Amino acid sequence: MNRPAERGVALIAAIFLVVIIGGGVVLLSTLSLRSSQQTTQNLLQIRAQLSVAAALEYGVQRLVEGDTCADLDATNNIALTIEAFPGFVTTLNCVQNDYIGPPPNVTSILTMGAVTEWGSANDDDYVWAQLESTIEL
Repeated sequence: MNRPAERGVALIAAIFLVVIIGGGVVLLSTLSLRSSQQTTQNLLQIRAQLSVAAALEYGVQRLVEGDTCADLDATNNIALTIEAFPGFVTTLNCVQNDYIGPPPNVTSILTMGAVTEWGSANDDDYVWAQLESTIEL
């Protein structure tokens, strides 16, 4: 005789399970999206750091081959296009100071810096990296 009172329990339990499973699916999709965004940001940051390191290596190679900071255009930043890092805007600058020691010694201290950006500051995926190096020749 208790049977008519138990009829709605299965329906309520089924609705409750559907709501719980639906909430779990929404939570998992949100976590997956955030993880994907963080992975993209980390990848872009690593590429930006590699881009500035490549720019500094390029500048040092030019100096080793006999160029000076004036050849690298110290007054204006040199905009580099690095094929391995498309979309990154990389600039290189160089400042040279010569110190005269006992004749005929002249020591050149060069400060070389590189800056790279991807995207604009208003973008969610904007990255920026800077690296500076001091070289004695």
